[in-house]
Amino acid sequence: MVEINIFIGPKKAFEERIPSGNRLLLNDLVKIVDNKINRPLDYFDYLVGYSENYSGISESAIQNFDMILKADKFDQIYLQNPPENIKRLIENIYNDVTIEIYDYPKLTSEKFLRINEKFSERIVGQNHVKDELLTSLYDLLMGYNRNKPICLLFYGPSGVGKTETAKFLSEIVGDELFRKQFSMFYNNKFSEYLFGGAHMQASFARDLLERESNIILLDEFDKAANVFHDAFYQLFDEGIFEDSNYKVPLKNSIIICTSNYLNIKDIRKNIGDPLFFRFDKIIEFKKLNNDAITKIITNKVNEKYELLSDEDKELIDSQEIINYFKGYSESLINTRQISKFVDEKINMILVEHYLNENSKSTKTK
Repeated sequence: MVEINIFIGPKKAFEERIPSGNRLLLNDLVKIVDNKINRPLDYFDYLVGYSENYSGISESAIQNFDMILKADKFDQIYLQNPPENIKRLIENIYNDVTIEIYDYPKLTSEKFLRINEKFSERIVGQNHVKDELLTSLYDLLMGYNRNKPICLLFYGPSGVGKTETAKFLSEIVGDELFRKQFSMFYNNKFSEYLFGGAHMQASFARDLLERESNIILLDEFDKAANVFHDAFYQLFDEGIFEDSNYKVPLKNSIIICTSNYLNIKDIRKNIGDPLFFRFDKIIEFKKLNNDAITKIITNKVNEKYELLSDEDKELIDSQEIINYFKGYSESLINTRQISKFVDEKINMILVEHYLNENSKSTKTK
């Protein structure tokens, strides 16, 4: 009797569950069945299907997927993130089917306290955000959210810490941040990506299944056409994202949407009340004050300095550069701008010295 193991989750965790031995990939089995390649099936210990393998299978092969699996008598079959129609077919036909849903790193008490301790070091000038964030995450920490995701909307000027906060949370909670730029969601191509097209096409749902982290960043959420917002009602309500091919469980996830809206009235006008009231918390990121700008200048100068070689460090007076930018603090508005200006200032000094030294060398030859 064949044992089928279905795994819902990222590739790295899936591979940890596959035993050693000779594996045959699903897309190669399809080619063998179609007589496109010639391999002895009895050489392989088990069959393995990765998320990307299904996209190489025709629609007719998907409909007759059980016949593909029966091409040889594998004792064990391992499938990662199969489309829902394949999953249902397997559950209806086979008796020995195990389905495992990956358990993402959780928000523990230790991590919660670390967010509180480290937030202001990483996110400058937004101390009020920390309190609102921790208030929102407490339900997740204690299990009061009933497995539903925590859905947050960050709003305010560009470059003041919204995206950086999502990165910070992902680093604390664990694994690589799942991030999508919604400024790209504006035409029919991205409609198919979000709502699901043919099974062989890339999709938001399949990417979600492959995510390494339960921290999900939908960056520039305000830039997407309003029609794309409709895809998130069920996700925000139930912790499930569903398209025409996949059903993705997102229990206990932290979903962060960033935007450049400047006030609550603007948010409600643009996204509408049905979506507005589905957010657990809407958090304002404020314009940076002079103290915050001074701290960011200091941080960015020190970060750049640490990257330099010992020889280049001797040419740079960090405090002198910090004092230089303090004189322009009123014209500096966000972290990106400050970082760019600091890089330019330091590089200008280093390039001038480099050219002078090389000029002297050329003249002596």
